[in-house]
Amino acid sequence: MALYYIIFVTSYLLCFVDFAKSKTDKLLVYLPYCVFITLIVAFRPVAIDNDSVAYQEMFVSYSTSTFDQIIAGGYGYVEQGYVFLNKIVFLLGGNFRVFLILIAFGTALFNYTFIFKHCGYIFISLLFYISFFYLYRDFTQIRYGLSAAICMWSLHCFFQKKYLYGLIISLVAVSFHSAAIIVPVAVVVVTFFRNHIWYILMPIPCFFIGKLLTLKLIFSFFGYGSDHMDIYLEDESLGSASISLIGYCICLIYFFLIKFRGALLDNSSIFIKTGDFYYKLVSIAVAMNFLFINISIFQRFSFILFQCTAILLSVSISLMAFRIKERYIFVIFYFLIATFLLFYGIRMINEDLVRPYTLFFL
Repeated sequence: MALYYIIFVTSYLLCFVDFAKSKTDKLLVYLPYCVFITLIVAFRPVAIDNDSVAYQEMFVSYSTSTFDQIIAGGYGYVEQGYVFLNKIVFLLGGNFRVFLILIAFGTALFNYTFIFKHCGYIFISLLFYISFFYLYRDFTQIRYGLSAAICMWSLHCFFQKKYLYGLIISLVAVSFHSAAIIVPVAVVVVTFFRNHIWYILMPIPCFFIGKLLTLKLIFSFFGYGSDHMDIYLEDESLGSASISLIGYCICLIYFFLIKFRGALLDNSSIFIKTGDFYYKLVSIAVAMNFLFINISIFQRFSFILFQCTAILLSVSISLMAFRIKERYIFVIFYFLIATFLLFYGIRMINEDLVRPYTLFFL
């Protein structure tokens, strides 16, 4: 498991580079490191995580499927974009290893280019991503991970009011995982509910409702039979409130930073508008995660939005830098946050999630 610890600790130490003046200097560190951690994902052995064996079986099945069968779908078939990608890789002469490499670099390209382009504090945003999603998503839930990465660009298009592009990109994301359907829904909510305080209050009732809400209760309400219910209940487990609490704390920090002596800020600036947009999305994610705390399968919708915390965190840190006049106090706050992220990520290193790393060809 040593390699995982090395990756998390290195990601933490790279946060010092956030204080470099030149973005070019940051890129010279950021690019090779992102390539390195992507290669680790791409060349991992099958069965090192919980899902890769199933994905390998799916690749074999889909590679022998006809296009008519793929279009028809049915039992054993997931979203068609993912199935078609399996088929195309096979037709071009690739095997499952080639497919894993393609998914790893595709996911990384969407994620790491977004972080570099849109996060002011690049390396702490990268640390956030590594701590929350690297092992859980990039190693394990590769279909969901690629879809979520595409969603970040869809949300950015919606933020820029490029609605057609945003919709098209979100549909591409949905073709890999249906959880991406939450993107246009969340954008509609953000558009019509603009008051900041609403997003602070919204998660509170969701927390209490979520304590009572179960998947069995939902299916009973809609009248589904027990056979249908059992398919979903078989592997159902409780979700974790820790992610919601972390997201909610970051929302509170942002809310305080923009409201306390808010006259000092230019609320019409693209910087504040960016913060507001992602603050609302993270709050929706927190509320949904609380609401479905007993239904982990539904929490996949909230995690699509929760990844926006990487941008909100960067904006909040930038606001701290503006608000806190003593530089050393700001640096202390920065590394307190980074240290928390490091320890959270280290807690993810568990053999129930990933096994000790070896190269697939050794």
